[in-house]
Amino acid sequence: MSAASPALAAVTALLYAVNPLLLAAIQARNPQHDPVRDPVSDYGVGTARPLFQAYGTAGTLAAALLALLFWQAGLSSFLLLTLTGAVATRVGVVLVPTDLEGAPRTRTGRLHMLLAVASFTLYYMAIDSATPLLAAQATSELAGALHALRTAVTAGLAGLVACLVLPPLRWAFGFAERVFLIAVPVWGLGACVVLAAPR
Repeated sequence: MSAASPALAAVTALLYAVNPLLLAAIQARNPQHDPVRDPVSDYGVGTARPLFQAYGTAGTLAAALLALLFWQAGLSSFLLLTLTGAVATRVGVVLVPTDLEGAPRTRTGRLHMLLAVASFTLYYMAIDSATPLLAAQATSELAGALHALRTAVTAGLAGLVACLVLPPLRWAFGFAERVFLIAVPVWGLGACVVLAAPR
């Protein structure tokens, strides 16, 4: 694995660092949405939409730059394809609004759900495959953190799926989603550190 551009890695890391802060800001300004129950996409409907789009755009740009870092480091085509696919579907998630809980289901809302599921799945696949490669080049502490974050990403995605298919667990959907959406950018920060390290 080759070293990637430190400058590009720094910009990518900054975007990943900002991402959870934007999510926290959206929640603080919109306390009517329950962070344990309600999907993050609910913020994309109504007055919170501009901040939600800024949050989504920052995360999408971070993922796109991480894909470029993967390419610079000479990582596999599979990783590039999965992360690029995650970027493409994330664009749709940001642009296509969801259906709020209790509202009639629409084609737009169904498309949003499909794009979100695809985005989460592709991001998980990239993280799951990249973690062993990056951990092999990292310090023992950072390697341990990357593996722990991969576990959190896996748990978050598994929780999301469980909440979708098991109605009694629906109350915890927002929590499972936020585990995933916080673990991903923190993992991205760690990945940037490894990718920019001298070889």
